Amino acid sequence: MTDYGGPSLAGWWTGLIIGLVILVVVVIVVGTLLVLAARINAQAGTAARELVPTRSTTQPLGELARTNSTLQSILRGARAARKALEGSPWP
Repeated sequence: MTDYGGPSLAGWWTGLIIGLVILVVVVIVVGTLLVLAARINAQAGTAARELVPTRSTTQPLGELARTNSTLQSILRGARAARKALEGSPWP
């Protein structure tokens, strides 16, 4: 109660000011996060564009496993042929 017998509104004003300060802080934090997210998105797009030329040079590495398997098969065949020829009368 005030000196005049009416209710005091100081608590309401204090709560309103604290609420507005919290709201301003949240808006600033969310704005900062949105700016940083946009910056990260731009950097990710740039990185993706920079990697496109490397695709053509690294794509043949996918065929390396098949080439390795084929060469191992040839090597096994050559070893088997050598072993077979060691016992043969050919020079």
